[in-house]
Amino acid sequence: MPRVLVNLLWLVPGIVGGSEESTTDALRALAAASDAGTDVPLDVHLAVLSRFAAAHPDLAARFPLHVLDQDGSDKRRRVLAEQTWLVSVAGDLRADVVHHAGGVLPLRHPARTVLTVHDLQPLDHPENFRRSKRLYIAAMAGRSARSADVVAVPSAFSRDRVVDRLGVEADRVVIVPWWVARPDRSSTPESFPLPSPVGDDPFVLYPAITYPHKNHLLLLDAFALVARRHPDLRLVLTGGSAAEEGRVRERMGRPDLDGRVLRTGRVSAAQLESLFAAAVAVAVPSTYEGFGLPVLEAMVRGVPVVAADAGSLPEVARPEDLVPLGDVAAWAAAIEAVVGAPPAERAIRIAAGRRRAARFTPERTATALADAYRRAALR
Repeated sequence: MPRVLVNLLWLVPGIVGGSEESTTDALRALAAASDAGTDVPLDVHLAVLSRFAAAHPDLAARFPLHVLDQDGSDKRRRVLAEQTWLVSVAGDLRADVVHHAGGVLPLRHPARTVLTVHDLQPLDHPENFRRSKRLYIAAMAGRSARSADVVAVPSAFSRDRVVDRLGVEADRVVIVPWWVARPDRSSTPESFPLPSPVGDDPFVLYPAITYPHKNHLLLLDAFALVARRHPDLRLVLTGGSAAEEGRVRERMGRPDLDGRVLRTGRVSAAQLESLFAAAVAVAVPSTYEGFGLPVLEAMVRGVPVVAADAGSLPEVARPEDLVPLGDVAAWAAAIEAVVGAPPAERAIRIAAGRRRAARFTPERTATALADAYRRAALR
């Protein structure tokens, strides 16, 4: 098995969002598979920032760490360290493969390389990013992907974007799908406090930052139609603020939705868990997702899903749960079908969603990641 060094210097705990969860969960899957005696790399080392061990103590206990004495707040210093400190660590370790899990390959990259590209959102939706970020990714993304020995992506949608937009040969792109652990519901209900404004009303949940491609406005228009016939139903929107925040709040304040939509902003992990547990449904109208994590999170937790037939979402959601983009009436009908479903029908839908989610296992993630390491080592 190759000796692998995973470059996590881009991973500033609590800042980089879903890519932190997907990357650390992939490492947990790799560790579990190794401990179970399956044929995956045993000699994996992590290059991390000083805050990593406190944020992910289980991984710190499982893998050898090479710690850069930086907290990650200065991006320029982090990037410089990838060109200097990381090169030295890889050399001292005699790494066969260096896995750059943050989407960019440093200009200096000794050993064979695996590059993870979660999606090409900075290129496909540049309006969501600062000018400096857009320019950096535009300059680095194509060069990085074409230079890597193997490119790892979470979905066929992301694979096709990497091949078509970045000009990478298809046989160098490996799908490493994400997985989601079932929550520990053995804790008492008090461990999962709902935001106080929710109360006891039934609600539909959409966890997403208000980026334009998240398509909040379509959901709000559809929910306004549903709300006419379900006066006790509410819509809960979690996630941080972005370019569409003003338009979302303006739409929320119109008479047909006034008081019916709760915009929480970012919530704690415990509160988000409680919202998933209590939601009548999870709606995901996004026009672009590299994987579609909220859909999988909902199905694992036994929450019915309504999702857009766009991006990678059809790879995760059941075909029966997909709704055409832009069709407000269809979205209203799909939400109402979930809200109004009798208990037996709802139970069937939940069971089907869990069966779908069961395809996304840690073993599948670990096997695919190990295959990426082997391919890179043999090139």
